[in-house]
Amino acid sequence: MHEFSITDSMLKQVLALAEQHSARKVTSIRLIVGQEAGVVPDCVRFYFDTMKQGTAAEEAVLEFRTEPLRLRCPKCGAEFEGIEDMCRCNAGAEIISGREIVIESIEVD
Repeated sequence: MHEFSITDSMLKQVLALAEQHSARKVTSIRLIVGQEAGVVPDCVRFYFDTMKQGTAAEEAVLEFRTEPLRLRCPKCGAEFEGIEDMCRCNAGAEIISGREIVIESIEVD
């Protein structure tokens, strides 16, 4: 159910940006969704298709780009994707990316 609030927040941000730039309509929105963000893109799309009705984003297409989980060893600084690629230091890992949900771009008319 958190996809509802994520979609609502994203749409409000997009519409505010469009208004700031005096855009008549939003034609495209691209989101970066981290592999481990805990978000189901199909749910976001479902809510977006409902929420966008009657707004400047009514005809907008929603696109997703998945960002893989990237980690860094705090001991040696090695970077790797996923737990299976961890270095041999056994020092754990710091998350660099893969949990984010970010508006990458919007296109307007």
